[in-house]
Amino acid sequence: MSLLITERGKAYTILVAFTVALAVILDYRLLTLTSLLISLLISMRIYAEISLGVLEDLEVEVSAHYTIEKEPLVVHYKLINRRIYSLLHAEYSLEYESALSFIKGAKAGLLIVPGNSSIELVFVFKARTGTHWIGPLRVVVRDLLGLFKSQEIRVGRRIEVSIPPTVEPVIVRKLYTFTRSVGLVKTRSPGEGVEFYDVREYRVGDELKRVVWRVYASRNKLAVWEAERESYQGVVYVLGAHRDMWTGPYNQSVFEHSARIVASIAQYTARRGYAQALIVFNELGVRDSGRLVHGVEGFNRIVETISKTRIASSEEVSQSTTNWKYLVERFLTILPRERAFVFIFTRTGSGKWQYLLDIALKLKALGHAVYIAMPVITAYDIPRDLPESLYRIYRAKQLLLLREDLEGIVKLRELGVRVIAMTPLHVAQRIIQLIESATWTRS
Repeated sequence: MSLLITERGKAYTILVAFTVALAVILDYRLLTLTSLLISLLISMRIYAEISLGVLEDLEVEVSAHYTIEKEPLVVHYKLINRRIYSLLHAEYSLEYESALSFIKGAKAGLLIVPGNSSIELVFVFKARTGTHWIGPLRVVVRDLLGLFKSQEIRVGRRIEVSIPPTVEPVIVRKLYTFTRSVGLVKTRSPGEGVEFYDVREYRVGDELKRVVWRVYASRNKLAVWEAERESYQGVVYVLGAHRDMWTGPYNQSVFEHSARIVASIAQYTARRGYAQALIVFNELGVRDSGRLVHGVEGFNRIVETISKTRIASSEEVSQSTTNWKYLVERFLTILPRERAFVFIFTRTGSGKWQYLLDIALKLKALGHAVYIAMPVITAYDIPRDLPESLYRIYRAKQLLLLREDLEGIVKLRELGVRVIAMTPLHVAQRIIQLIESATWTRS
């Protein structure tokens, strides 16, 4: 890779040429000074070329450490120099997705790597749900006087991190408390399960461990306890991940609230043994977790699918639109023949309600129960660390988006589409109430 001469280098070259002219025209003794200036220029050029060679031979090890959203996302860049020459003057900056929040480290600075040694750069971000990219390093080599510089070189590789949503323990506990307190989880029929249903007379083939010896002692008859039949329900979550779903305070956008709600409900329904699946759609396309799966496997698939969700860049948004027809086709490959619940988490403004109406009517015609879920997050504080002028603009934009969503909700409800528009906690409770109230049992 060739070196470029800087503006300072151009001025220095003009000075050298002027000195040469003076030595030729006025006084040849100035040739000594001219020789020194030319030697300095050549030495800086050689120094920059050596530094460039060291940079190109650097070995780079990249790693990332993270758990779930809201926790630190730590990225390590280890630069290993196996040559005897040192890299003393290189400027670096880190590329990363604009949706991430940088909280610790130096994302730009001076890079010095001694010969036969290594250094480690540590960058800390505040993690958020979805798949995000970080890196590589952009490095420019300069000489000590700033006469020459290299073209921008990308060092290391770009890594992608897939961060799962948080399962809110508070939401899950409240779901269990809520359903138990109102008796929604009872199927009220005997069968296979773990919940106690009733005591009946012993029949040939009953397991001895189910014998109620207290009844035998009092009545001199064998009796066994009978379990309540496990309930069954198919649930499909649809999560919109459009760029406007990510607007809002960091980790408090509509998408992130929706992802936490889905993950929390999915954990609850997994313990209940329900079959469930997830579809995520945005400007980049449609992804799903596969066909409906029971238990922990279904939950794991859902969380993994959410963690793979990417935010479309501004360029990608301008070049593509959501293919709603393809979303309907994906529904047909996932939904079971029997009745299932479909919960679509998305904004309803900007004309989306028309597409949602079409999808809801088609799925309803197939016998499924369809609900549009819209977590209302205006109760959450908007960050006050913004300048007052930006804070007002930010707040006005949020209220404008909310008004558009409310208008879409009103139109959908007027046309007969069922919409759940509540705070995140109450959205989860409402969904569980709907599922448990309508649950049917296997025959």
